[in-house]
Amino acid sequence: MSIAGQNPASRVQFDKHPAEYLVIVDDHGQPGRTPERQVRYVEPRADDPVERQAQWNELEGDCRDAGATLSLLRYTAVSHGHAAHLARREFAAASAVARMGDEIDRHLEHGSRGWIAIRIADGRSDGELYDGYEAARAAQVNPERCTYFPISPLCPWTPRMCEEQLEFATRLQCGRRVQPTPTCR
Repeated sequence: MSIAGQNPASRVQFDKHPAEYLVIVDDHGQPGRTPERQVRYVEPRADDPVERQAQWNELEGDCRDAGATLSLLRYTAVSHGHAAHLARREFAAASAVARMGDEIDRHLEHGSRGWIAIRIADGRSDGELYDGYEAARAAQVNPERCTYFPISPLCPWTPRMCEEQLEFATRLQCGRRVQPTPTCR
């Protein structure tokens, strides 16, 4: 017997299991603003291989019909919301890595050397080079939200190095113990 307005206990799912989800995203940003991923639609991936292919074809066709800014992605997640979160987080991380690389490259184009402060959340910098770690940290409004490291034309940064630095700084910020990322000397 169940109380009116409540689901019987047999229908409540207390343990969530990973499943594949199809996510339609829109990566189109507003002019003058930082691009942001908007999740437009999420649905679980079909179990049957024939249905799965038909499902993919239908959603991919919907994306093509809607315009160039929509994409169909696949994630392993425990819920619709988790799949949407993963799609947004992936885009934010990739955008931060790209911005960090651009900030470093901007300084290296002029042959500059020094310490740079990069905001962990978005990969942006204040645009300044500093004489050392302490100077870079002291110049920041929220120093705990930044990562600091030296740059030099003798050691160019790759996108993978930027990604590893931001991942390391994020884990460090969260209080987890991690191994440091190797850097050029």
